[in-house]
Amino acid sequence: MKKILLVDNQAHVLRVVKMSLDRNGYDVDAVLCPDVALALLKEQHYDAVVIDQDMRKMTGQQLIEAVHREYPGNLPLLYLVVTDYDERIEAWANALPYTEMLEKPVSLRWLVSSLNNHFGHYRRTAS
Repeated sequence: MKKILLVDNQAHVLRVVKMSLDRNGYDVDAVLCPDVALALLKEQHYDAVVIDQDMRKMTGQQLIEAVHREYPGNLPLLYLVVTDYDERIEAWANALPYTEMLEKPVSLRWLVSSLNNHFGHYRRTAS
């Protein structure tokens, strides 16, 4: 079972995304704080991390940069979720390995499908 870490400062968003990923066979940890996410990444292996851009203490970009610094040889698939399309952020994300930008509102069906494709799971998704 693939393990996913969700990071967003909005509890209701975490609940909805976690529920959808759980239903599709993923083991999901959901956290509200980037500091907690970094601590969990030190303790556990994650196959993917879904990070909201707009958080307190540090941005999603800063969190992704920290993950790249701390785990250069063992990077999970990273998704940065942004509120508004920004070509600079997209170029930044495209320049980093295993990093992709998603624009809100994110389709849960698309997120599950993307994870399934990346990990080689080709089953029907629920959302």
